[in-house]
Amino acid sequence: MIAARHMAWLATASLALLASQGARADAVTEQLDKAAAAYQQHDVPGTIAALDVATTLLRQGRADALQALLPSPPPGWSADPAETSSLSAAMLGGGTSATRTYHHDDQQVVVQFTADSPMLQSVATLISGPLAESAGIRTVMVGGRALGYTLKDNGYITLVADKVVVKIDGNTAVPEPVLRSFVAAIDFDAIEKLAH
Repeated sequence: MIAARHMAWLATASLALLASQGARADAVTEQLDKAAAAYQQHDVPGTIAALDVATTLLRQGRADALQALLPSPPPGWSADPAETSSLSAAMLGGGTSATRTYHHDDQQVVVQFTADSPMLQSVATLISGPLAESAGIRTVMVGGRALGYTLKDNGYITLVADKVVVKIDGNTAVPEPVLRSFVAAIDFDAIEKLAH
């Protein structure tokens, strides 16, 4: 009974994400159908394998959606191709991320979005808790949004909708106002919509 409820919950939760997955949705549905059929046949390994494929496809879709929200390079800057990763909970606790590195002369900025990570609560506590100051993080406002800024790392960090960590790091050649311009270029509203 509990297993059946868990299977139904997983299927419902997975299907709720399909709207944002595009063509991947059919493949996820196909894997969920395979999992349900295997479960009805008491084929536990087959059920697990199909569910693993479905969750991998969902993570990949989420990584692609995050990647699409990385900002374009500002005028005069170039950018490396965006990189994505999606790890299961068995690997480093899991998580989905999209990262892009931007270049201008000797300046380099890295923008990273990370979702579905068990480290989210730790980040939230570090940014807004009493440990922030001792960790060298000061709270700053950029475009009406509170972010943590670390002078030592020349980086900003914030948590969007309690689900997505946004990090913007610059090398020592990047002045803080330039780093702030990258923060301003991020569509936080779109990230928040994706997070829900």
